[in-house]
Amino acid sequence: MKRVITILSPLAAVLTSINIILTLLTTYQFIYISEIFNSYYPIQIGLCATMILWGIRFYLFEKGSKRITYPVICFIIASISIFFMSMYVR
Repeated sequence: MKRVITILSPLAAVLTSINIILTLLTTYQFIYISEIFNSYYPIQIGLCATMILWGIRFYLFEKGSKRITYPVICFIIASISIFFMSMYVR
């Protein structure tokens, strides 16, 4: 499981970064990529998934107070993202 989390965490961060770039390019009408990138919903989904994966990774690999602090921060960010998705903030 640790190996899977180690691979998925940076991969999710890279995919979320690409997602942010594509969304901003489409939203501000520099180029048109796809209709899905017209809203910030893909960014919210990517942010939520990335923060959950990084929270799990921090919990598994960190020692001391970082083992609790970093995952809590990541899960709070993911929870806020889920809240805004459920409130249809786009």
